[in-house]
Amino acid sequence: MDKAANDNRVTELIWILSTTLANIDVEYEFELARIRATAEPHLTAIIMDTVRQRYVERRTHYVQQIAELRKRSGEG
Repeated sequence: MDKAANDNRVTELIWILSTTLANIDVEYEFELARIRATAEPHLTAIIMDTVRQRYVERRTHYVQQIAELRKRSGEG
C-alpha cells in the first residue's frame, strides 16, 4: 500500500473512531440528564459517579487507538 493510500486509511479510521467517541459523549450526556430528572436525590451522586466511571472506561480504548494512529502517521 502506498503512503497516500495508507494516510487516507488512517484518516478514515481516525474519523470513524472520533465519530464513535462523539456518540459515546452524547449517550453520556443523555444518561446524565435522565439521572438528574428521575433519580432519587440521595442516590444521584452515587449513580452519576458510576455512570461517569463507565463513560471513562468506554472512551479510553478509542482515545488510545486515535493517539496510536496519529503517532504512526506523524500527526501526533
